[in-house]
Amino acid sequence: MIRANHPELIEDVADGKRFVWLGSGISLEQVPDVVELIARVLRFLRDQAASGEADAEHHRTALLEILDEHLPTERARYENDRGNWEPAGLDHLRDKYSRVLGVGVEGKPTDYLLIDGAGLPELYGDPDLGPGPTHRLLAMLISEGVVTHLASGNWDTLVEKALLEISATDSLLDVYVDVDDPRTARGHAEIAKFHGCAGLARTDPDRYRDKIIATTAQISKLHGDNSYAHMTDHLRDLTTRMRSLVLGLSVQDSDLLAIFRSAASRSPWKWESNHPAYLFAEPFVSPSQRDVLEVAYGEDFGRERTSIVRRSAIGAYAGPVVAAILIEVLAAKLGVAIQRHQGLPGGFESQLKLGIRRFVLRVVAAFGGDEGSLADFLLTGYSDFLRTYLGSTAVGEASYLPFARGTTNTLATDISVIGMGIDRLAIAIGLLGFGEDRGRWRAALVDEQKGSRIMVSRTRNATGPTLVVVRGAREAVATMTSDDWVSGHGNMVLLQMELGGVSSTRSPGGRIGRGRGARSRRQLMWDDISDSVHSLEELMVRFETGVAL
Repeated sequence: MIRANHPELIEDVADGKRFVWLGSGISLEQVPDVVELIARVLRFLRDQAASGEADAEHHRTALLEILDEHLPTERARYENDRGNWEPAGLDHLRDKYSRVLGVGVEGKPTDYLLIDGAGLPELYGDPDLGPGPTHRLLAMLISEGVVTHLASGNWDTLVEKALLEISATDSLLDVYVDVDDPRTARGHAEIAKFHGCAGLARTDPDRYRDKIIATTAQISKLHGDNSYAHMTDHLRDLTTRMRSLVLGLSVQDSDLLAIFRSAASRSPWKWESNHPAYLFAEPFVSPSQRDVLEVAYGEDFGRERTSIVRRSAIGAYAGPVVAAILIEVLAAKLGVAIQRHQGLPGGFESQLKLGIRRFVLRVVAAFGGDEGSLADFLLTGYSDFLRTYLGSTAVGEASYLPFARGTTNTLATDISVIGMGIDRLAIAIGLLGFGEDRGRWRAALVDEQKGSRIMVSRTRNATGPTLVVVRGAREAVATMTSDDWVSGHGNMVLLQMELGGVSSTRSPGGRIGRGRGARSRRQLMWDDISDSVHSLEELMVRFETGVAL
């Protein structure tokens, strides 16, 4: 759907040209809702009011202020049982949390209820909170090097955790909250947390506690207060230079609308129906998001209101959108890698790209809207395929392996694409997909955890040899010393894409392995089957002969 309706979005992300905004919608199932934050404040005030301490009455006054303004039916229940009263019916306060949290307690700091009462740093910065599928898929896009500029209104650290989990390094993403943070930056990407970071406020409260923004007064500071000018200027500049992709962000806070308005006053984006500057991962644009479009497009909004509102909604929520974008970015990188290969006969490139598209459709059919299963597959089977091809010494300990870190533009000129043999890997994938598309064979994983072992068979339900694709001699040796190659049963074929001699440890055909089936081992050199071919049909015949289909 995204490729058909918003191909320019795929191109933008693949080339690193979208500024990604994140909101609470991407973390709804992983972190406590703001209603829980309000409930914690009310319980805290209840307990402090009943404590008998000198300031107990001040806490009771603050509690009654909240009840009278926002929960009038709860006051009688509270007065009847002050010590055991439990707040109820808070859902309607979800969009008013900033006002509730902004109530003050006499003699206490302005953020007292937020930090001490609600315990926001501990609640949202809890080390035990785990990232969800959308965070992991976003982390993969960051690892791929195509998402480099992010802005988040979330206090949690789930994007950072996801990236650390899949990459085993903290050097890919810098967190920007304080004005001095960019001065020590070292990552490939940056996430600007304009409402603060609970994790940093928990571990370094002296520096980051006062950067947490949640109350109405704090939100108003973000626009117009000199101490926050560094952040607003940064967000305004990026919004001016880059088209935006908005994920799970309602844009209800006035500070954000002011940033979009400021960017438009400098240099508004012209409305292009085939290339919207602002895209929301939503089924429909909400009223608050529509306000962004109105201030961003100015007079164009008045002339093209219906088209702008309709085309600015992607039609799906953040999770499916991020999943689809990641799949398409990987396909785009494979296509660029094929283009980089020298000496492909005419017509091969387009046909191999059709093969890649075949596998894209397979992945979509397999995982549909299940972002969790897609993330698991990319961390297991897919990464195992790349790890086997490139060799463990080349890829390190990361659980997710980027196809090649960088945008499609950089890959088009990066010499490492050829040096790492990524171009030949893309060709192998394209060939497998094209042959399947033409009904010549069916490629399937032997084991979802082991994407490097691909069964190639004539039909869907038939059996066939197990194919392992490797880059060169070193990776071939690693495969030939693996347990399944040395002592497993069944036929296996090693396809080595780059030249290089290797002392073969393969078994002679017909040797009996474990189990009752006779096994054989074959080693194919890509250059042998691709030398002097004049058509993809001829190449497929040579491949079929080589793997003994």
